[in-house]
Amino acid sequence: MKFRRRAATRVSVLPKMPWPNGLERTEPLRGQLWTRSESALREPDVHWAWRGLAAVAAGVEVAVLLWVWFGPALAVRSVEVTGAHHMSTSQVEHAAGVSDGSSIVTVDGQAAQERLLQQVWIRTATVQPELPGRVVIQVSEWQPVAAFHAGTSPKLFWLSDQAIVLGPAANAGGLVQIQGPAGTDPHAGDRALDAQLLTALINIQRAMPTLVGQDVASFIFDSCGDLTLVAKKGWKVYFGRVLTPEEFAALRDKLTALKAIAGNGNVDYSSTDLEYVNVMNPAEPAVGYRSREPAVPSPSLGATPTPAPNPCK
Repeated sequence: MKFRRRAATRVSVLPKMPWPNGLERTEPLRGQLWTRSESALREPDVHWAWRGLAAVAAGVEVAVLLWVWFGPALAVRSVEVTGAHHMSTSQVEHAAGVSDGSSIVTVDGQAAQERLLQQVWIRTATVQPELPGRVVIQVSEWQPVAAFHAGTSPKLFWLSDQAIVLGPAANAGGLVQIQGPAGTDPHAGDRALDAQLLTALINIQRAMPTLVGQDVASFIFDSCGDLTLVAKKGWKVYFGRVLTPEEFAALRDKLTALKAIAGNGNVDYSSTDLEYVNVMNPAEPAVGYRSREPAVPSPSLGATPTPAPNPCK
């Protein structure tokens, strides 16, 4: 009888434990590090000479970095300023805090721009440092739109279109002159009058040649808020008080009345005898002449003359 030999099979008496969830089979088991010796965990000893050499090398690196940072290699060699007319190049450089010899890497363009914008004449500014040692500064200045003086003071000052005093002016230079209330002379950076009023005065000056065929010499704005136009022929236009939004809006009607009485043939604005035109009440303007009593306006514009302007109470 033949017997078949069966392969021996090992049977473990220990139960088979499941593999932990989230643990890759290729990951080392925890505790494997415990098999390393304590000497393997200690940092290797370094000779004091090598430590000293490393310190010297670090010091040399710091010295080289400081030399590159503050030395002549990155020093500011040129400063280019464009757009400045009322401020000199040196004034712009000083205001921006940029000077020859300083390090180009220490130039903060944003901070320099903010310092420039604090200058009265500077409207916009950009500061751009460029390697290896060039700084480009571009500015645009406020343009004067009027010449202002306080009361009877002979000193003139430029005004921007925001009514900000830019600086002293030798003469009006063809710009409209505005006489403000009596008082001390303004300083650069002061607001001489309301910006909306200044805009209105400039617009009136530009419109007068077309409106009545005459040019404006100046405006007077007194402490009561009353506005007076002085024509180059010498006669005046009394507009009355201009302080509130409603009074600003009424200027349009007053200018319309000024044109209407010229169109009806009631007033000759080129006459040397004309003294004033009062349009405080645009529905009833009044005209005054040097050679006679104040004239009665046209019946079509009202029969009652408007009284001449009085000082504010």
